[in-house]
Amino acid sequence: MKDIRTSALVCLRLLLRPIVGFCLRRALTIQDFYELSKSVFVEVGAAQIRKDKGRPNVSRLSVLTGLRRKEVSRLLTSLNEEEIPVEFQSASLLTKVIGVWSSDPRFTTKSGKPRVLTFDGNDSEFSQLVKAISSDVKPRAVYSELCRIGAIEQTLRGIRLSLIAYVPQGDPAEGFELLALDAEDLLLAVEENIFTPKAVPNLHVTTEFDNISRSKLPELRQWCLEEGVGFHNRVKKHLALLDRDINPRLRGEGKVRVVLGSFSRISEEEDA
Repeated sequence: MKDIRTSALVCLRLLLRPIVGFCLRRALTIQDFYELSKSVFVEVGAAQIRKDKGRPNVSRLSVLTGLRRKEVSRLLTSLNEEEIPVEFQSASLLTKVIGVWSSDPRFTTKSGKPRVLTFDGNDSEFSQLVKAISSDVKPRAVYSELCRIGAIEQTLRGIRLSLIAYVPQGDPAEGFELLALDAEDLLLAVEENIFTPKAVPNLHVTTEFDNISRSKLPELRQWCLEEGVGFHNRVKKHLALLDRDINPRLRGEGKVRVVLGSFSRISEEEDA
């Protein structure tokens, strides 16, 4: 047990390094981190208890997190007042809308391109698109968000998808909410590879070159983006053929979630 705990602490230390780096770059102190981490322990602990079909309360959360009961009670009250969601909604919803619109046969042309969708009315094609993803949000709200990020264009026949991939820019909340979702899946993928390895491991690959001329930077940024988007479009089209929400006639037992993520970063270094 001691070896397992020691290994977990070593892993945690490695995971904390980029987080602490972010804190220092943004002038956040250890006091900020400590207070927020306690709140997140309670937030995620409550979500874990609910996932296990339990009811989170002060006593259970105190045992699970190691925080004093009085502290747990204070943090729970704060979380309820702030209505902090355990799961992120906005940016991930937009990502799903764009993904389904560009891959689901119901919303694409015969050649596989996103169709122009009718918008007016509760039974419009755009309303059907939103309902295929979530029945808890209103199509008008999703439409407004897609307009805000410049993802759609108005035409005489309806609305056209003009953004093939949603990359949050200039909005810290949306960008880091997506990062949090991606980071959790990546962490779980690495955990499985190390602690519960399968015959075929989870993909975890990074490609890096560090001595390329600065003059190639604009070209490489565009190339990485286009290649990545093209790859994910192929992935979406393939998985869409297997998804039972998109193809209700498909049969099979159980329910599997597939995540395949990627990112690119090009950083300039001072000449030696």
